[in-house]
Amino acid sequence: MNEQQTILIVEDSPVNRKILGELLQKQGYTVINAASGEEALKLVTTVLPDLIILDILLPGMNGYATCIQLKDEPATRDIPVIFISSLDATEDKIGGFEAGGVDYITKPFHPAEVIARICTHLRIRHLQRKLAQQNMLLQEEKQKSEDLLQNVLPRRIARELLATGHCAPKLFAEATVCFADIVEFTAASSHLSPETIISELNEIFTGFDAIATRHHCERMKTIGDAYLFVCGVPKPDPHHAENIVRSALEMIEFLDKRNQRARYSWQIRVGIHSGPVVGGVVGTEKYLYDIFGDTVNIAARMEELGTPMHVNVSHKTRTILGDRFPFARGKEIEVKGKGRQVMYTLRLPSAGQKTGDS
Repeated sequence: MNEQQTILIVEDSPVNRKILGELLQKQGYTVINAASGEEALKLVTTVLPDLIILDILLPGMNGYATCIQLKDEPATRDIPVIFISSLDATEDKIGGFEAGGVDYITKPFHPAEVIARICTHLRIRHLQRKLAQQNMLLQEEKQKSEDLLQNVLPRRIARELLATGHCAPKLFAEATVCFADIVEFTAASSHLSPETIISELNEIFTGFDAIATRHHCERMKTIGDAYLFVCGVPKPDPHHAENIVRSALEMIEFLDKRNQRARYSWQIRVGIHSGPVVGGVVGTEKYLYDIFGDTVNIAARMEELGTPMHVNVSHKTRTILGDRFPFARGKEIEVKGKGRQVMYTLRLPSAGQKTGDS
């Protein structure tokens, strides 16, 4: 490794520079020289040495001041500096360590001692660099893990999990849940290759993700060809019902436009219900943030009874929305465990009208 390591000798005596230079070159080191502190500071801007041997008594700027300036610069801060001087007083040595030196050799020096100390500090320097690289790699892996967690979980939940190691379940009293299910996808996909199935779902759900995010909604999960998303969880939102409806309308519009150019055409049924839900992280090895409660079940029932490419909402959601959207007359349906419920179908915008216009 020595031939790859460079040592800077800062010494105003040509004789001492020659002696040190020849000694180090015999050990395989590359040697560069400076006759003053100013020259050394200029030199390290172009060539970064692995170690510096620095005399204290120099013309102009002394060794202490030179070392202090080296330690003030980020590029040279970590380069080990060994002072070498004829000054032998305790305060001189203390001054060298206070300036940032790692060692102090007194002249006249013994060649074997110089080589031993240089080898020691270069080895320490090598280990420090190796440790810094390992720490950087660990930090990169940590960041990748955190980024992955934030892609899997809502950002707010991921931050809480990273900060505390757990995420307590929470009741959200006001939220709106939506199921969007691709009509007859299972039957149609039996005739498609696995690559085509995944490609179709990926393109559709990626489009849905962008729409949901734009309207402040959170995708909870996909269940096969069903897309479940919510507004008001994990961040409360007073416009949760409106945001969900606007998202659903835009998803239908997105599919309509896609069907005009894509090889395969798909339709969705959409069901929406508003009410309290419980949100929490499920699992310890594989994390999943999920929502639970009757609100989710009723939204699923609204979707099952819906018409393709239309939006069905419960009476509760219809009440929250008021007159912001046009609805067809409600009809009674049977919801398992909940008895008779009124379901409303949203009138879709006419051609040329933007989704969400009332």
